[in-house]
Amino acid sequence: MKKRLIPTFVPLAALAACGDLPQPFAGNPGADALRLAAPPPARLDVPPPGNALLGDAESVVWSKALVKSLLDKEVPAVAQPVRPGDWSLQVAATLSGAQVIPTYRILGPNGRVRATQAGAAVPARDWSSADPSIVAATASVASATISTMLTGLQAQAAQADPNSLLNRPTRIWFGGVTGAPGNGDAELAIQMRSLLPDAHDTLQTDETKADYKVTGQVSVSKPQGDVQHIEIVWTVIRAQDGKGGHEAGKATQLHDVPAHSLDGYWGDTAMAAAQEASGGIHEVIANNEGKPHGAAGGAAGGEDASPPGAQPATPGLSGPPPGPLPKPGPLPKPGPS
Repeated sequence: MKKRLIPTFVPLAALAACGDLPQPFAGNPGADALRLAAPPPARLDVPPPGNALLGDAESVVWSKALVKSLLDKEVPAVAQPVRPGDWSLQVAATLSGAQVIPTYRILGPNGRVRATQAGAAVPARDWSSADPSIVAATASVASATISTMLTGLQAQAAQADPNSLLNRPTRIWFGGVTGAPGNGDAELAIQMRSLLPDAHDTLQTDETKADYKVTGQVSVSKPQGDVQHIEIVWTVIRAQDGKGGHEAGKATQLHDVPAHSLDGYWGDTAMAAAQEASGGIHEVIANNEGKPHGAAGGAAGGEDASPPGAQPATPGLSGPPPGPLPKPGPLPKPGPS
């Protein structure tokens, strides 16, 4: 028997061959910032800095370079004067010997300063340089600091919002399983419905009120000798992010089994597969909310709407590997009619 990993767009899993199951759903690195449960439209206006030791032309070039670097970090920044209702960035700078010390201030839509931080010192000759590569380098350093500031503001907003998924159970709608041989669709669905609800996630019967939607798709290859390859893909869709069904993650289980061994009754095989997959599904959801599964929500102050941000960081699962995969049995013969 053999096991292997198939790369997918988001979190992965590997379901081993007819032996012990390995630890599934290993790491899923993401970008820097925390995604909120339902972030409203927000953007960060970056006007040319007027108090940053730069001339008018240099200020315009630098603000555009900074916006480009912020966009690369998935922060919705715009090089334009501050508009009503937008978040905005103020950049100032002071000279200290041969070094320029920038200071960044993030203002909320109400014009209040929400965060202030000094940036890394930059050689004065580089700060005012017209060399595009040097301008891009200084802007990249600045964007890293600003992205970190926005991440902190988003975390505060999420913790203060009672409707944020940091502060209430996640509602999951389960759409069932398709494609399995034998009674696999029904057995996998029964087991998954029993395993998805826990202290942090609840099963939602109304699809329109769900935060996430989960479905399973099974595919089985034609026999190759006495072996068949089975793949189970669990897809998690973010239901209420305003993006019309944005994919939050996938857990893919791969397994080589004796040919036709799953044509009948799945039984304990379905339970073992669902137990492994449910942990990965919970982790995909927790990662999208920017917290490990099982973390309790906190409370913090916050006055404005959620700040612009990027994708969540997503750590992998931890813990002991599950036990051996039970051998599937035959379908019971129907009784006399």
